Amino acid sequence: MERIVAITVTYNRTSTLFRCLESLCKQTKPVYKILIIDNNSGIKEKEILKQFADKYDCIDVLWLSENTGGAGGFEAGMKAAKDRYDADWYWIMDDDAYPCPDCLEQLLNYQQHLPNVGGICPLIYGIDLQEYQFYHHKRLEGWMLNERQIVYKYEELEDVVQVDANAFVGPLFSRKAVEAVGIADGSLFIYGDDTEYTYRVSRKFGVYVVRNAIIEHQDPPLSNNYMAPDAWWKEYYSIRNKYFLIREFKNNVIIRMLGYAIMTLKILKLMVAAAIKPKYNGYHKVRLKILNMAVKDGLKNHRGKTLDPVQYREWISKKDPMGV
Repeated sequence: MERIVAITVTYNRTSTLFRCLESLCKQTKPVYKILIIDNNSGIKEKEILKQFADKYDCIDVLWLSENTGGAGGFEAGMKAAKDRYDADWYWIMDDDAYPCPDCLEQLLNYQQHLPNVGGICPLIYGIDLQEYQFYHHKRLEGWMLNERQIVYKYEELEDVVQVDANAFVGPLFSRKAVEAVGIADGSLFIYGDDTEYTYRVSRKFGVYVVRNAIIEHQDPPLSNNYMAPDAWWKEYYSIRNKYFLIREFKNNVIIRMLGYAIMTLKILKLMVAAAIKPKYNGYHKVRLKILNMAVKDGLKNHRGKTLDPVQYREWISKKDPMGV
């Protein structure tokens, strides 16, 4: 029997986590183990999670002593799945993802007919907007590894599509892929860690999206595509980590330098907008500081939790750019 270990990372979000776990427990192809990585949630949330997990023999919880971000959580989870359970397959997903009952069965059925499989991914359906999240299934192009979604309409989608990268919303990684490329990189903290890892796999193996395997997923809470100031720390990590991806995958020094230059020019345009656009009123200095930090830390390869989300929210409430 193949040992399929499902891994999900959570932080103070049992409301969605329990739905994720229930979906995993209802799979027509049973998982061997469900491993929850708790990123040092609050005491009450930990107690609720423990009471839930104790009801299921197939559920284990790894309690981390600090919040290491999604990237750190998935790194710890993949390491535990390898060391504790000797996993044959690593099924990775956010705690707000809900695989349909036959999702795993569909993935495993298709992998038997695909060449050199390193990863196989379900199609992601956003349940809030009721649209497929094609932007999570990616091809990476150009100096900056620009992301391009595989299709724009469901009707354009073939039964199986090969991709360069995919979100951590249900990708299933084979033992041979993990042995060849290692586990997720926790130093990215959050954002881009899924792109980095799946691209690392796809450069040596096939990574595929299967149309008939569906996983449901919450949609991000954006208002008119505008990210509120208290969430700019997320943008910081997204920008910072993009520099890491260019460094890792652009081996030619000249190409890498061009990638850095184009990326930096793009951020400079955002900085100009941050200085003059009225929608940033009251937050101009904070936004400029965040963007500047992202560029500097990216170019200097400063990894880990370089901007604490909790501290950032305290600073942003005071509109204090010097605290950042």
